[in-house]
Amino acid sequence: MTDKLALSQTIAARNLLYNPGHVLKNELGEAAYTLRHLICELSPDSRKTLCARLLGPEGLLSGKSAGVLVETLERVSDDLRFPHVTNSVSGLDRAVVIALMGDIGALYVDSLAKIVVEECPQQQSNALIEDLHRLIEKRGLFAPTDSVIQEIQQTAGSSSVGPLKKVERYRPPAGLSPRTGIHNTGERADEQLGIESSQRIPGAKWEVAHISKNRVLNTTEPLVAHMSGSPAEILQVWDMLRGDSREMQFLGTLNKTDSTHWDPLRNIYLERQDQQLARAAGAAAFLIGLGYHSAVEVAEGTFLYMGQNLRQALGNQAQDAGHLIGHGAATSLMGELLKEQSSVHEF
Repeated sequence: MTDKLALSQTIAARNLLYNPGHVLKNELGEAAYTLRHLICELSPDSRKTLCARLLGPEGLLSGKSAGVLVETLERVSDDLRFPHVTNSVSGLDRAVVIALMGDIGALYVDSLAKIVVEECPQQQSNALIEDLHRLIEKRGLFAPTDSVIQEIQQTAGSSSVGPLKKVERYRPPAGLSPRTGIHNTGERADEQLGIESSQRIPGAKWEVAHISKNRVLNTTEPLVAHMSGSPAEILQVWDMLRGDSREMQFLGTLNKTDSTHWDPLRNIYLERQDQQLARAAGAAAFLIGLGYHSAVEVAEGTFLYMGQNLRQALGNQAQDAGHLIGHGAATSLMGELLKEQSSVHEF
């Protein structure tokens, strides 16, 4: 059953990266347009620091140059701005855009915790943040303050959505592990989707994570690296790049939620609802489709972004999404979100 769920969610996620609907294509294109300008305007040292993960051993553009990254951002941006011009945007291109947003989000979180980014000296990380903030504000956007990042982390950070993570997961002293989709079902998913070999998203490399045997045995949903704070990191930056105020970045809908009404999006205007659903689906598709985190692991962060707090349904606050929707519901719920945002609904 677990393997079936792994394949199902991987198919839905990778299908969305290959075949995004109009709204997601628009959201990715707008984000890519701004990212391209930020990358080009950063100082050489800051650019090197920011691109370290993407261009490094575990990155999607491993061994490539920053120029290749800029070309990727241009393709995704032009896919929006020149829809009648064929520019061969790939699933990998779209994944790179989302990965870069995640790296910026992780930079903010690491800076708050005073963690050195990609083994660069702390002063380089600080210089990058200052450089980024200057360029962000120059474009009329709102860079997050430490208090905003702290509030997001207290709500949807790794330890908040995974209270037992430090107890139930450990990383052995091993090298990077190649992965393609959840439990390496990516190749099977691409075959079922009919994606040509040359157009398939390649495998990614990531650190090995071991999750306690009892937790795995008591969870039907596939587990990869335990509950994830990555949705919050990606979506905060995506909101920022699209012009949201600091208060609206990631937590906007949750803070506007009317607890007396079942629909948390009712206080958000329709266009914004569509944008938010597309961004949420895009972030989840990236994390699931490349095999970084499974549906149950990204569920709480995704739902929080849409104004739904799973914590209110958990009897024990030390538990997580796996205890609530860990036996098939996570794959079903996340799969529905992913399919609705794709231009291809049958596969």
